[in-house]
Amino acid sequence: MVAICCSALAGCFEWTEDQSGNLQSVGIPGVPFWQAKKPAPVPQSLTDTGMTPEAAAKMSGPVLVLPPDQSSTDTRYRYYQTGENTCQQDLAKMLADRAANNETGPAPYCTRTPNAPPAKGTAFVF
Repeated sequence: MVAICCSALAGCFEWTEDQSGNLQSVGIPGVPFWQAKKPAPVPQSLTDTGMTPEAAAKMSGPVLVLPPDQSSTDTRYRYYQTGENTCQQDLAKMLADRAANNETGPAPYCTRTPNAPPAKGTAFVF
């Protein structure tokens, strides 16, 4: 019985962590056994994302968040310069393209407070 359980679990263990390394979920891919009650922290400022203070001072308005899809496994963020924020127009075009191509999965969105993407890990259970 133990051998059957071990072979069923081999390579099927996954966890996610927030940007600070705090555990967010544990389980098998797509089916978490446990999830944290509080969401991942929101970046405090643009400098937390790696921008220089000079570049961050030139940015404002909503941020376009592009969730992972078939072509990418990373969440991407598009920041806009002050006075040139076209997040809503870019989002409308992307959503129209998704509908025309019958794409599924997480949709892009505009937000003023983007969440940090979770870090994923896997383990081989013997």
